[in-house]
Amino acid sequence: MATRGEALSSEGDENIEQSQGHRGTHADRPKCTIVHLDLGIGGAEHLIVLAALAMQGRDSTSERADSRGQQKAEENGSRADDGYDVEVITTRHDRNRCFPATVDGRLKVFEYGHFLPRSIFGKAVAFCSLLRMLWLVLVILVTGRWRRNVIINDQVAAVNPLLSFFCEKLVFYAHFPDLLLVKRTPHSPGFFAALKKLYRVVMDGIEEATTGKCDLLLFNSRFTEQTFRRTFPSLRFPPHTVLYPPVDTAGADAFRRRFSRDACIASLKALPEFKNFDFSVPFVFSLNRYEKKKDLPLAIHAVAHARGHDAAGAPLNLVMAGGFCSQLPENGEVFADLLRLARMQSELDVLWPAAASEQGSSGAPENTERTQVLFLKNISEETRQSLMALALCLVYTPFEEHFGMVRL
Repeated sequence: MATRGEALSSEGDENIEQSQGHRGTHADRPKCTIVHLDLGIGGAEHLIVLAALAMQGRDSTSERADSRGQQKAEENGSRADDGYDVEVITTRHDRNRCFPATVDGRLKVFEYGHFLPRSIFGKAVAFCSLLRMLWLVLVILVTGRWRRNVIINDQVAAVNPLLSFFCEKLVFYAHFPDLLLVKRTPHSPGFFAALKKLYRVVMDGIEEATTGKCDLLLFNSRFTEQTFRRTFPSLRFPPHTVLYPPVDTAGADAFRRRFSRDACIASLKALPEFKNFDFSVPFVFSLNRYEKKKDLPLAIHAVAHARGHDAAGAPLNLVMAGGFCSQLPENGEVFADLLRLARMQSELDVLWPAAASEQGSSGAPENTERTQVLFLKNISEETRQSLMALALCLVYTPFEEHFGMVRL
């Protein structure tokens, strides 16, 4: 067991050195471990990062750095020491696709189990997620992370009973029942169909049985809470409340004070993907992962409809940005479908920087009088903030999904 523990610990050594480089330890502070499956750049990850920073008890002005990294912790004095000693453990943390706070030393982030698959030939995603979370539980056991004051488990309820052994208080943050995210198909006869049905029965049963096995159950919206109540009528709720995803308003205000509209446009125009985009025309901004459940075609249909019914009116462009992972087939399928849909609309000019290599075209607008639709993947925090500052509004397309997870 010691040998395995040493092997597990070695995965996070580099993170330890980088995250503790300029910050001393505080043994007397209560300890909190946040368990999260994939620490990327989505809304759920944004929540984790802001929550972790807040729990550390840092002064909001001294430790917050804007997207350009100009503001440093040391500029405004010492931080408060009345918060938690927080660490985040995860199975995925791509240092090239993450929030700055997870790599610049403000947060301690440890990656374990990157070798574990997300799916098996595109199937059994829930099962693989469970295995990866069980690996993190094993990490907690063999690396001596026992008796934490608080453990916060994000999204995967199945490991709640195990995590409760390692902490005084266990908090589970519920986003949406996995049962409802699964695409259901009509039952068909045969061994594999029966096996799939049994698999879903087991996974759904585990989710219902373990969601309430915590000391505090948090929901990201009242809509989510009501959805859990309808989906799992037999679920016995522990103490629970709604905790809306936080918004870094101070950071956004600081960015807008620091950079004018002209400065934002200049910084974006310096990027090749914005070469042909017309910033003199108002635009709406869509920010979501390229997934089917996000109903992204709605935004394209909306701007095409608006342009088609008011051709003489003021033009309105669309910037569609989102998280994209080449290892997830759904991302590629959704993105390709969106490109095809936009190109089918006679009112739209599609701007996709990779069009020259992928589609054999220049990617430049054919007619600047028509509505431009610009597609972007995995934009940086600086680009996101600039687009937020310049956009006429933010559009959110998922049906009945709460608005809180968008990275405002």
